[in-house]
Amino acid sequence: MTSPAFNLRQYGRASSVDRHAFAQWVVPVCGELAFELEGRGARLDLLQGAFVAPMAGHAQTASDDDRFLIVDCPAEMFDDDTLECLQRQPVLALPARVRSMAQRLGTVVGEPVDATFVQAELPGLLQAFSLAGSATRLQAVCARIEANPGQAWPVERIAGEVGVSGSRVHALFRQAFGLSPQAWLSGSRLRWARGRLADSDVSIAAIAQHAGYSEQSALTRALRREWGMTPADYRRRYRPAQ
Repeated sequence: MTSPAFNLRQYGRASSVDRHAFAQWVVPVCGELAFELEGRGARLDLLQGAFVAPMAGHAQTASDDDRFLIVDCPAEMFDDDTLECLQRQPVLALPARVRSMAQRLGTVVGEPVDATFVQAELPGLLQAFSLAGSATRLQAVCARIEANPGQAWPVERIAGEVGVSGSRVHALFRQAFGLSPQAWLSGSRLRWARGRLADSDVSIAAIAQHAGYSEQSALTRALRREWGMTPADYRRRYRPAQ
């Protein structure tokens, strides 16, 4: 590969482990993806994507009616420090600019994206994912929330993790992600809960508790609002066939 390529792709219910010599971003446009990268599991949706380093083993299982922006880039586009940083933290909160770009792509799956679009959007994509300064701290705190969404995460704690005031952390989250810190937390909790509904037999009440919801009905309201279904409906639809 000598130049970047953008593609819209759909994934099936199962895949084998893949490796390639180029780097790759995975940005959900519609639906969600159970993603495994070098043995580490993650769930990708409209708020969270992933970076696949060259030769990193990865596999995925998609939900129904899914679409993903796949950006393939030559490894030579990245300096060693950037690659090392992205390898340490490959699952990334999606900047608002990247989410907006992905939504502008349309619905054509399986064909390369127009070169004019790639040329116009690639610099912004690279800039949005350059992990430096406050962007590094924001991605780090998002990763900590993602790992433990059921913990108490008041704005004061999030601000302390980033090293800024409460008002400043609100401004940084809005600027980077187009969301408040608490909206990111809500998305993380719901993403975690969906994963447990799909891949475990744990009771819905226990999932709600461990995800940080005050009660099962709070999880039900959140999932119905975002996905139009109850936790039981979601489990029936997305639980892999035994």
